[in-house]
Amino acid sequence: MMTGLLRVALVSGAGLAALATPLSAYAQDQAPSGIAAADPAEESGDDILVTARRTTERLQDVPVAITALSGEALAARGIDTLDQVAKYTPNIRFDGAAALSGGNYNATVFVRGVGQNDFAIFSDPGVGFYVDDVYYARSIGGIMDAVDISSVQVLRGPQGTLFGRNTIGGAVLITTAAPEIGEWSGRVEATTGSFNRIDVKGAVNIPLGDMAALRISGATLNRDGYVTRLLDGETLGNRNSDMIRAKLRLRPADNLTIDIGGDYTRARENSAPSKLLAVGNRPGITGIPFLNNYNRFVAPTRGIVAPNGQPTLNPSFITDDPFTTWAGGPNRNDLDLWGVQGTIAWDFAEGLTLKSISAYRDMHAVFNRDGDNTPFVFRETGNDDRQWQFSQEVQLSGNLLDDRLTFVLGGFYFKEKAQDLARADLAVGLDPPLPPPFSPAAFPNNFTDNESYAVFAQASFEIFPDFSIELGGRYSSDKKTFRTFVVRQRDNVTFIDATRSDTFDDFTPRVGVNWKLSPTVLVYASYSQGFKQGGFNGRPLVSNDEVTRYEPETLDSYEVGIKAETANRELTANVAVFRGDYNDIQLTVNQTPFNFVANAARGRVEGVEAEFVARPADWFTANASLGLLRARYTEVGQGLGPTQVLPITTNSKFVKAPEVTATAGFEASREIAGGKASLRGDVSYYSRTFHDVANTPLITDDGYALVNARLSYTLPGEAITVSVFGTNLTDTLYLVSGNASPAFGLAEVSYGRPREWGASVGYKF
Repeated sequence: MMTGLLRVALVSGAGLAALATPLSAYAQDQAPSGIAAADPAEESGDDILVTARRTTERLQDVPVAITALSGEALAARGIDTLDQVAKYTPNIRFDGAAALSGGNYNATVFVRGVGQNDFAIFSDPGVGFYVDDVYYARSIGGIMDAVDISSVQVLRGPQGTLFGRNTIGGAVLITTAAPEIGEWSGRVEATTGSFNRIDVKGAVNIPLGDMAALRISGATLNRDGYVTRLLDGETLGNRNSDMIRAKLRLRPADNLTIDIGGDYTRARENSAPSKLLAVGNRPGITGIPFLNNYNRFVAPTRGIVAPNGQPTLNPSFITDDPFTTWAGGPNRNDLDLWGVQGTIAWDFAEGLTLKSISAYRDMHAVFNRDGDNTPFVFRETGNDDRQWQFSQEVQLSGNLLDDRLTFVLGGFYFKEKAQDLARADLAVGLDPPLPPPFSPAAFPNNFTDNESYAVFAQASFEIFPDFSIELGGRYSSDKKTFRTFVVRQRDNVTFIDATRSDTFDDFTPRVGVNWKLSPTVLVYASYSQGFKQGGFNGRPLVSNDEVTRYEPETLDSYEVGIKAETANRELTANVAVFRGDYNDIQLTVNQTPFNFVANAARGRVEGVEAEFVARPADWFTANASLGLLRARYTEVGQGLGPTQVLPITTNSKFVKAPEVTATAGFEASREIAGGKASLRGDVSYYSRTFHDVANTPLITDDGYALVNARLSYTLPGEAITVSVFGTNLTDTLYLVSGNASPAFGLAEVSYGRPREWGASVGYKF
């Protein structure tokens, strides 16, 4: 089936090329559908500008599969956290509430079936996040608030040459709004809505003479939780976040720009939503020795009575309402995230730019989870994580030989230290009947020290007019030192204490050919490789022998694509066909108490992506996208330690890799009473999605669609805009994450937000 789909896509792409070849180039108008410039301060003729090759280019000229959304597009779609970008991008899953974490801000991101489903500090993400060119190393805190954002770009496929570190699945580039020299401006917006929502966002641009400007933005975001704990009336999944960002731009000379910035985010929230789905023998969780023993020896002594009157942890704790729970454990999700950075760009000669990017970031997160969702202390976890990082990158870019040669070369240094002081309250009270040294209730403590060096270069050379070749490569050296020690709760004895260290080196090349069939049609083919460093299992169960080393994973990706547009911007169509050979896949198994990372041998990902924008009239825009993906294991490996059993076969499906993702939307605007009215509607669809590596049916989504709409009116003078909006209008029930534990006899899930409404008023000057 997939082979046939690939043929259809190739034939369709050839047809688009034939359609667009004779047509001339055009200047692009403002795009209300949201495919927009990477930095409005750098727009040229309102073209869509992106920075996928570390330089500013038109989207249609870049031989990479990219989806780009401007700040205006984010607002039109009602995107308030960046995970929602996935609803408008093919072949991506971007979810919060990472399994086993309880943290609202803990991201799991997969692009084309490649990513990481674990939040732990010893597990590196497979999709790289960059904010204003600064790499963010941890998935904790990855669900960022969309405040004063200029653009978001999603680069699909390995970005191992120019972005490098752990971008094997792709990269997400976030650009915040930059100061504008010589112009006073600002805006403020207040939003209210469901669950007592009160959000206030604002930004002000302050000129400081003719050579400098300061931009300050901030927000307070507040909303009640949408899951209720029946035991105490507290909620889960609320918002209580404040942030501030300041950016200073200095331009002492026409060829020199200095940007200095800092940001701080503070969240004091309850835990991520959690719902008990199954207790006892069910498909995917049979076995349940811990549950049986706990109900026999411990539960009757706790003075807790289940809804059915029995003193045990039993299925009567499963509520009929998907947004209620009997959870009674700690309820906390705190985040402090801050950083400073400096960027210097110097055009020291005609066509040559030297750029330096320096940054320091610091993170402290505390979050809890009641994994049994009952008043019993049977499966509860807590994490206190700290991390700091320093990065320095230097780039030299430019155009030579009458612009026939375009190049970027540079070096990258990264240093990180992180710690996770955790508590696992698992079957508390059941320890004595278990043989030593095993104890499910423990204090696992992990420490990691990462240091990375890289040098890279990429160049595109025009061999003859409109036909160029592209060559690039990156050498990376990542040294990881990891220590774990686990203290048994019943006697405060450290029964595991291990330190491991290793260096992971790799060279990731890129080769491509690009043919500009006409000013409006680009055809390209490329080979690229992605690399994610190896590591060490940080969840040992019995002994030091389980702190096993797992290999780096690599992805060899082959891609053919076409980017075409017709005259007068009536139609834009971008199609990509890809195949990736995935080696030494780092598989995260979370089946408490058997939680570990091991290499799952080999796999293959292949598929098609198509994105279309149609503008049949100056008042109407429609967009659509389609992602088709087939991700499968071609070989299955074995666990690396004595308790590591991989719950997969070659028939298993990849986690968070739906075969079909699709979006469709429209935006219509008309002048009314001297002002402008705009209506925006969007629908996004995901086919069956597996949320754990074992493909447990209980925590699998069979497929769903989400519908959003927004109606806005800008008053005469364009200073005030009033909007009403609705999200998940069909009130679809869908999963964000899930976990099933055969040994503990439980399955839990985190559902996405239900239907919500809202209204906002914005003022700008």
